[in-house]
Amino acid sequence: MFKPIEVNYKWDADLALKTSKLYYEYDMYHSTKRYIGWFFIVLVQFGIVGALKHNSYGLLFLSTFLVLYWYYGRWYLRKRILLNYYSHNIPKDLEVHFAIKEDGLYGQRDIISWDEIGKIIPLKEGALVQSKDEIFFQNEAFVSQEEQKRFVTLAKKKKKI
Repeated sequence: MFKPIEVNYKWDADLALKTSKLYYEYDMYHSTKRYIGWFFIVLVQFGIVGALKHNSYGLLFLSTFLVLYWYYGRWYLRKRILLNYYSHNIPKDLEVHFAIKEDGLYGQRDIISWDEIGKIIPLKEGALVQSKDEIFFQNEAFVSQEEQKRFVTLAKKKKKI
């Protein structure tokens, strides 16, 4: 008989931003999106050549702006959008409870089956659950480290890690 794994946490603006930042960083380092930044860097090189040889600065300005946006500005713009969305649409300090069982994750209002979960990403801060919603289980959300280890073991058994 499988004893459910209990996960409890408070969903607030700080956790929402932390979750989004972790997804953002994971996506930037583990997806093909990282090559877009490299493409912008190549454009800067062509812009430098164009500026030196032909006194044409358009591509240099555009590509420099794109590189700065891609590596430095994108998260800050996303952060502002998220804070604005959070302040208008999500209840503040929402208590969240999950009971993780063999057939899925049972929340207060819905059930997420293991088939609906794309991947579970274990991190040193906790675990990201890629499903229809952004879910992040911080280490502190688990009752104990043993419960967290059971969750990772179950995720591996379900082939989600």
